[in-house]
Amino acid sequence: MSADASNPPLLGTAREWTIDLSVAVAIGILLGLMGPFGSFFNDGPAVRVAYWVCSVAFGMVLFGTLTRLGAAGARRLGLPDWAALPPVILVGTVLLGAPLRLFAIAFWPGVIEAVPLTAWLGQCLAISTPLVVGAYFLRARQGGQAPARSVVIPSVASAPSEAAPSADTSNVLYLRMEDHYVRIRTEQGSRLEMGPLARVTAMLSGVEGLQTHRSWWVARRAIAGVERDGRNLRLRLVDGESAPVSRASVAKLRAAGWLADEIE
Repeated sequence: MSADASNPPLLGTAREWTIDLSVAVAIGILLGLMGPFGSFFNDGPAVRVAYWVCSVAFGMVLFGTLTRLGAAGARRLGLPDWAALPPVILVGTVLLGAPLRLFAIAFWPGVIEAVPLTAWLGQCLAISTPLVVGAYFLRARQGGQAPARSVVIPSVASAPSEAAPSADTSNVLYLRMEDHYVRIRTEQGSRLEMGPLARVTAMLSGVEGLQTHRSWWVARRAIAGVERDGRNLRLRLVDGESAPVSRASVAKLRAAGWLADEIE
């Protein structure tokens, strides 16, 4: 199945992975030369560098995948992306520790007796935690401070005129965060705008709408109904989508009269 070109890839772009793996190689070389956790006394620098580069690159792929999947899951639950970091780090450490231990034993058989499994996992956790947290917040910072430029990708349903940003915001139905982009859904189609949701909503001062969730802004006229999803509320929209309503936003929407059709 081919990916929809109008959506940022769930697991990141080729450019992001190229940067991640380049950083992993640089960190691996540095660790190979430093020789942390006693590895300085194992063979020469070439062997240590080979071990650490392969280890860090493998960890980057594993944690990069888990972090992106975890962030997507957190958004579906109405949680901030960073809420996924603790479980991602713990699960990733276990998944990373076992194969790396076998890899290290292949290099240095004495590791199996010199370093107990619990100490090994502790070392993996000590290295993984700052790298994962640092990489996440660096990427989030870059996304939030990116220059105000448009990345326009017309959807299949977009009219030809949607191939370029329009100054007319009166036909906007809703905004939805997708990774570091905001999807602007209009009556004619949709496009992507780089930047935080707050910056894009500031362009819609003349449109009646409210932010219903940390990753959603909805125009009043886009609402077709209100429905329950377990204990949560969702707004049914005119294009068939449904927008989540965070618990913190319920009172605000009710005061504005948006939940008059709420299903009890």
